Amino acid sequence: MSDAFDDSHGDSPGARFWRLLGRSGQADSNIRRQQQLLTWREAIAAILVARRSEGDLMQRFCDSVLHNQVASFAAILLPDADGILQPMALAGSRTILEGVRCSIHVHLPEGQGPLGLAWREERSFYSSRLHNGPSLRAWTDRLQRLGVSSTAVLPLARQQQAWGLLLLLRHSGAAWPGDEQMLLESTVRVLSETLEDVATYDLQATLGAGLRSAFDAVVLTDTQKRILYVNQSFTLMTGYRLEEVRERGLRVLQGAHTSTQELAALDHAVAEESPWEGKLLNYRHDGTEFWNHISIIPVRDGAGVLTHFVGILRDVSREQQLFEQMDYESRHDRLTGLANRRALDDELELAVARAQRNASTLAVCMIDLDHFKPINDLYGHESGDRVLQVISRRLRDSLRRTDYVARLGGDEFVVLIEGYRNLDELELVLVKIEAGVNAPILLANGREVAVRLSMGICRVPEDGVQDPGNLLRYADQALYRAKAIRNERSHYWVFHQDSRLDLGPERRAGLLSKPEGKE
Repeated sequence: MSDAFDDSHGDSPGARFWRLLGRSGQADSNIRRQQQLLTWREAIAAILVARRSEGDLMQRFCDSVLHNQVASFAAILLPDADGILQPMALAGSRTILEGVRCSIHVHLPEGQGPLGLAWREERSFYSSRLHNGPSLRAWTDRLQRLGVSSTAVLPLARQQQAWGLLLLLRHSGAAWPGDEQMLLESTVRVLSETLEDVATYDLQATLGAGLRSAFDAVVLTDTQKRILYVNQSFTLMTGYRLEEVRERGLRVLQGAHTSTQELAALDHAVAEESPWEGKLLNYRHDGTEFWNHISIIPVRDGAGVLTHFVGILRDVSREQQLFEQMDYESRHDRLTGLANRRALDDELELAVARAQRNASTLAVCMIDLDHFKPINDLYGHESGDRVLQVISRRLRDSLRRTDYVARLGGDEFVVLIEGYRNLDELELVLVKIEAGVNAPILLANGREVAVRLSMGICRVPEDGVQDPGNLLRYADQALYRAKAIRNERSHYWVFHQDSRLDLGPERRAGLLSKPEGKE
């Protein structure tokens, strides 16, 4: 029997003819489908070049899918905060997605279908049959009623991570063959890249608008510290426009009292391409001072190469004033304005260090007011405060510029006298203090009162004491001896070395303990 008539395989010549004709028709159909996809890609390229908003691009993309007969339904889905996929753009019958929940999470039943898999595995899924399963029953039933024959789910990426999903549905025809899948996926990659570019551009535009209207001043420089941009807040804060600082640089903000140490630290950080944060006293265009908190941020490209510096500047003058006020109050006596014990401790430590370094002299003088308590008792505390304020002013006025006075509390004061050349020079200062303090004081009630001084002095290097705490302690001991012998002394002061005279155990014990009933 001739092979042409061999129907052992169920093929007759007529059957083979119609099968070959069918294959030819299928080939023609595939060619038409590819031509449709290529035409669609050209249309997509025109849409994406327009660089519209992200939402507009997504919607135009979905519309083009239907217009070019790539599919009969298209939707771009993004997960919400709970991972439930929500349509951001859609073309076709909206009833397809109504009432259906699809999730990206593997632990939820709604995340077991092709959408969840495409998201988690970041790869495309194609099917010519509907996916079955309890979680997708409503979805499957709806697609069957609508006559959907095949589905395609393609992930959209941003920064190399899944960002959204493209869902395509066909109501007729077979699933997408391999060559169509390649065209689809390459087109979706172009869409992803374009959307990422648009998002980056929108973000940059938003950041740019934010920088322009930011409350803080912003400066952008290149790696050579040439100024490329300043925002409006910089001009409002400093009075300088971009043209002025571009020509002269940020040195226009510096002045006589700008810290050279802070400037050196800033320059070192810039040279090391490191961030820097600090505070500088700067000067506005009109010459007024302001405290400027500055943050310098290096900007690098994707390869880690330095390209720019961003400076964030903030006027912190008010905060600096408050800080200085708080610092002043924490270190000064509120009634008299003199330094308090905290400030005295710091200054005494510095004074001792100076005396040791320069081989110079230092006298630590502990002062107590005689006859002060009766003034308080007779005329009240307001009069007592008045006396303390006057005495404080007189002490300041009696001292040299290099000397220092502090109030410990009550009627006790400490004076530091530095750099006297000999005992005679020291006593001249002491006599001047006495003359100023002993003058009468007029109270608010018109009465005049007067106080006297008792003083104990410990000296560097004469008394061989170097520790600041011991200097105060020995000066205090000398003070109590001065008070104890008030009626016998020739001066109102007693030196520590004199207070160590052997006066007998009972007298010495009395001198080294605070006497009761102190005036």
